[in-house]
Amino acid sequence: MARFIPRDTFGIPNSIPKTYFLGHHQAGAQKIKSVLPSISLVLECRDFRLPLSTHNPNLEQSLAGRDRLVVYTKSDLGRDTPGAKSALRRVYGDRVVFWDKNKPRTTDDLIKRLRDAASATHSLTGLRALVVGMPNVGKSTLLNALRSAGSFGKKAKAAKTGDQAGVTRKVGTAVRIIDSEKNGGVGSGVYIMDTPGIFQPYVEDGETMMKVALAHGIKKGLIDDEILADYLLYRMNLWNPSIYGHYCEPTNDVNEFLEAVAKREGRLRTGGVPNVPEAAARVLSMWRAGKLGRFVLDDLSENDIQAHELMLKEPRLSANQAKKMQKEERKKVREGL
Repeated sequence: MARFIPRDTFGIPNSIPKTYFLGHHQAGAQKIKSVLPSISLVLECRDFRLPLSTHNPNLEQSLAGRDRLVVYTKSDLGRDTPGAKSALRRVYGDRVVFWDKNKPRTTDDLIKRLRDAASATHSLTGLRALVVGMPNVGKSTLLNALRSAGSFGKKAKAAKTGDQAGVTRKVGTAVRIIDSEKNGGVGSGVYIMDTPGIFQPYVEDGETMMKVALAHGIKKGLIDDEILADYLLYRMNLWNPSIYGHYCEPTNDVNEFLEAVAKREGRLRTGGVPNVPEAAARVLSMWRAGKLGRFVLDDLSENDIQAHELMLKEPRLSANQAKKMQKEERKKVREGL
């Protein structure tokens, strides 16, 4: 049998959108700016599977100069990538927190960081923290975990959560997660505000959009599931083709892969014909649950991180400029360019 050779590149379809910047994103960004003067600490959430792709350049500009902890959520879903945490620590030092909702110790460690910050804050109103980040990176889930682990035990959730982008639409009211010192807490207490996920106005790289879509960071359906499954197959082949070995032999053909998944999972139409769209949706669901490898999608070599940091310093497009660019992109697609 010939040795399997995975694709070394992935062709980005012209149909890939270049933004997911909605009205409530713009409104949320403006609200964040208005409340920042009262905020002592920012918890910026990024998906550990996409540590660079979920680093929003526009948020970076708004938060410049603020005390900040970078919280990499869903850290269990990228655990199979060697050296990823070390690479990020080299960039952000002790400002980095790796959080896993299924490991209470990681929540307790973050609570301790907040208590230490509150002890150093001399404010009659307590430490005010703001949770920010891209859509569906786990901000509300983090807030609920902090509230549960703080001074309040197993109380009701403080924020609504979901498995898709756009669940939180407004900046929330301050939620107390640690009581004041006189009630057994620290200082004048710790309060956290949730915010809607803020997308960037324009993304020049179509691959970044596919990564974000894989992590459910944009609305389902904006990128076809079969395209995302093909991109995921490309990445799995680069990591380790045996990840999907119980479905079929290594392949670069997404149709072959999805038909094998459909047959194995019983996703069949009348007459036993493989239901490829259902198989694609199943593949994406399994990957999001960590059942098709737990790898970081972004490349984290020193050169890649440096290139990302340089990109953050470039002037960003405004919302109006982004809309103009989108119109031009759609025109190119229509004309077949």
